Amino acid sequence: MKKYWKTIFISLIIVMTIGSYYIQQAMVSKKDVSFKIETTNGNKGEIDNLINHASYQSGDIYRKLDISKDGSTNQSGSFIRELIGRNNPVMFQKYIQEHRNFMRGKELNPGQYFEDEDRLIYTIFSNKEGRGDSFTLQIDILDKNTNESSSFEINMPDQVRYDWINERDVFVENGKIKILATSYLNGEEELHIYTIGENKKELEHDLILAKIELEEKGQAGIHIFNEDNKVQNENYILYMVEKYKDLDDGERETNSSKMYLYNYLNNEVKEWTIPTELKPYMKSMILHGTDIFIPVHSANGLELNRYNIEKKQWEEHLSFKYPSIANDEEAPFLQITDDKLYLVSRVSDGHFFFIGDLRTGESLYEGKIINENKENRDADYSLMIEQIYNNIH
Repeated sequence: MKKYWKTIFISLIIVMTIGSYYIQQAMVSKKDVSFKIETTNGNKGEIDNLINHASYQSGDIYRKLDISKDGSTNQSGSFIRELIGRNNPVMFQKYIQEHRNFMRGKELNPGQYFEDEDRLIYTIFSNKEGRGDSFTLQIDILDKNTNESSSFEINMPDQVRYDWINERDVFVENGKIKILATSYLNGEEELHIYTIGENKKELEHDLILAKIELEEKGQAGIHIFNEDNKVQNENYILYMVEKYKDLDDGERETNSSKMYLYNYLNNEVKEWTIPTELKPYMKSMILHGTDIFIPVHSANGLELNRYNIEKKQWEEHLSFKYPSIANDEEAPFLQITDDKLYLVSRVSDGHFFFIGDLRTGESLYEGKIINENKENRDADYSLMIEQIYNNIH
């Protein structure tokens, strides 16, 4: 019997852990939350395939929710679901469902992927020896037409020695794989474009876009304005190098900041200047296609300033009116996808949900995200929209 005590003890721990999990879930299920979208104006078809991935919190209750036209679903699911971490973004749920073998063991970071009609490409840097040692770059390529995959590794040069490398974006054009990555070593930060030749399977070029050296006084950082929660496929990268110092009251004082545009197609870097009156809003800039959008919120709604990169000029701004009681701690959620503006803003009886056309400036849809639980409707809660996905498979 003694030789089995470890197995029995471990089994009891597992049973108690799972049992306590479901007891806890049963206790909080009475306080569970449910949301729905009520249409007030516009085309209901605009939300047919949309999923609002959100986080809900009220007191000690926290939920991950997917809210659609059919209601909301709790993404906590089950103990096993939480244990293996299947609460993945819709994009990766789709990848895993359609390309399970290819996705096995891969990190779920959009900045490591490239996708077009024919291929899905995954990249990852690793230093097997530990911090400060040279890196290996592995590239996996899936042919979506044949469902066959291939893989190759590149040993980075000896001088590429960092504490870690963070992949930010992958761009592929004419047999060249370009990887945007942030590298860190002993407090210093660098922004690189690594260019890989697909045919020769070797590193062809290492372009340093920005470098921040360790300074005795003050702090500095590199900020990228491209969206980091989706696979990009954009031709441009917009980034800022900022030097600042932290003040005693928790605020930040900027000493200098410079904006840059990198063009994947011609490998050019150009400095970009933002108008003085828009500088207070530059942290909320969004790069989408060939446009840079700078949203300015007010009590009356949103003014969306737009700069066209290829025309090198500011276009006429767009104005969208919407109600809001949001404050600095709960600013309106804003997302630009496929020439459409998606906005969610807190109002007195829920959250206002708006979809606008970026080409015409017209309102396409207006609605409200409503808490369906009457007993919790007046409770103090926060609902944070993290991403809006199009669930077309």
